[in-house]
Amino acid sequence: MNQLSMSFDEQRDVNYLQFDPKTVVNDLQKAIPELDLVGLVHSRKWCCEMLHCITLGSSTTDGESNADEVEDGINLNITARELGTSSSLYLMAKSYFDLREYTRCAHHLRNCTSGYGFFLRLYALYLDGLKHRCDDFVDVFPDTASNQRQATTKASLDNAWLIRLRTELTTSEKNQQLNGYSCYVYALVLKRLGLLHEALPYFVRTIKAVPHLWSAWEDLAMLIDSEQKLHSLDLPKHWIRNVFYARCYVELHKPELCVYICKELTQIGFQNSTCILLLQAKAYETGAELQLARTCCEEARTIDPYNLDSMDIFSNILFVLEDYHALAGLAQKCIETEKYRFETCIVVANFYSIRNDHARAIQYLTRALRMNPDYPAAWILLGHEFVEGKNHAAAINAYREALDLNRRDHRAWYGLGETYEIIKMYNYALYYFKEAFALKPNDSRYSNALGEIYERTQKLHEAKKCYWRSYCVGDIEGNALAKYAHVCDHLKDEETAARAYMEFIRTQELRQVKNFTEFSHAAEFLANYHVKKRQYDQACSYARKCLEFPEVKNAAKDILNKITGLREGQQQLKDKEITQQQTSGPIPTAQSTIHEFDSSSTTTID
Repeated sequence: MNQLSMSFDEQRDVNYLQFDPKTVVNDLQKAIPELDLVGLVHSRKWCCEMLHCITLGSSTTDGESNADEVEDGINLNITARELGTSSSLYLMAKSYFDLREYTRCAHHLRNCTSGYGFFLRLYALYLDGLKHRCDDFVDVFPDTASNQRQATTKASLDNAWLIRLRTELTTSEKNQQLNGYSCYVYALVLKRLGLLHEALPYFVRTIKAVPHLWSAWEDLAMLIDSEQKLHSLDLPKHWIRNVFYARCYVELHKPELCVYICKELTQIGFQNSTCILLLQAKAYETGAELQLARTCCEEARTIDPYNLDSMDIFSNILFVLEDYHALAGLAQKCIETEKYRFETCIVVANFYSIRNDHARAIQYLTRALRMNPDYPAAWILLGHEFVEGKNHAAAINAYREALDLNRRDHRAWYGLGETYEIIKMYNYALYYFKEAFALKPNDSRYSNALGEIYERTQKLHEAKKCYWRSYCVGDIEGNALAKYAHVCDHLKDEETAARAYMEFIRTQELRQVKNFTEFSHAAEFLANYHVKKRQYDQACSYARKCLEFPEVKNAAKDILNKITGLREGQQQLKDKEITQQQTSGPIPTAQSTIHEFDSSSTTTID
């Protein structure tokens, strides 16, 4: 049965909003030209994709083939009051914005204090600050401890542009209420300054005013750290809220809820949406359903073979599945499509990593982060590569950069714990493993890691509990029972250890033996255990299993020789007892006496 399936009661608690697909089409038709007007190209692209998919789905469902009824967008008649300036000046500034000449755009709109012109000026200044930050990031890449300190100091000094923007927005809000787009810039500034609690209500205000602004929904999703906070938000009853909920459920490690929403969206017309398919793939990846995640990614590539969005996630899935040829093909296709795209660099880095060429992988991940330093998954991958290259200080810096961007990413916490464990700083490792376990308590890898740290620090009872939990929640790695038995053996609980080892060997044989080291030690332990119990047949069976493994082969031969000696000794003892009985004469039994009596009686009668 699929692990991500849901009961009827769980489906009822998802809070899925029903809506009419025709309303979606009309909404998107109005949203696309407006998003184009204010320069939010990513949200416009997203709306265009959703309109295209819902249009195809609707025509297919209704059985109509009249494609002329739906257009990509419509022209908006915007007054000078709504623009905040003249149309010619706004369109000129907008052209500078489209060409990424942000300072020039802001300069020509310097007198705008309201409307779309005010937003465009503020957003241009915000993007210009990010552009300068990326340029500085290229000069000082935090791959060493000294560079990390230098980059951090420079970043703190460069926050002056954010403070100026916040001051101007605060002053403007006192004079007049900010529109939805200006609220979005204010929320971005507050989020960049680390004022997350203050940013959240501005994101909500933005969504209420401009519900089709998908970027605001995405940024808001990164601020949701619990399901209670998610359901406490006063969000509009808009169809995009369903996609937002699905996105949040992935971040909250509830993939089954995300999959349910994605399937509902697919049924009402979004079956050709690569966005929904890739979101569903991410949910399956979070739920460790890697084959299902791969299928969703492949379907998305079939629909749009030149789409590079989320292809880094697809490459991660192929990496974990160890499909070298598929990953090589994906990397080649991405390079042919757009060589210097951010996602392409990560895909190529994963390709080099699976080939154990970690230096080249670091090179491509560094290139990706210079294009987008605010992507936590890339920092985590970079940390992994630094660990493989034994650059532990740089790995720790990379993982911490990821945590600064997303505190709820369990992979960064786990990476820090693993790195500190390698350098034998077990108290630090214990802290970071606990944080990872708190975020994802049903992941057996994290409880296993906790158990190993407890075992290293001689806290055997805690280690025993962790290993048992790993076994109960699924045991992805397949060695929790062996570790549990090992700890029980150290605690002198031989009976429990023997039962655990027996179950471990049984499950490993069903899996055709994946953990050879643990299997051999388990078989050796059980062979010795049964020898002590004088159960020589069972002992021989486990000892013969040990002969298949070189590390315990000699010990297995010794056990078999010992069993042979013990059996010979037992046989000699039995023979000696029989000889003594024959020497002392037979002992009459009641049956033999009766028989002799009957024989004599018969003879007398004859």
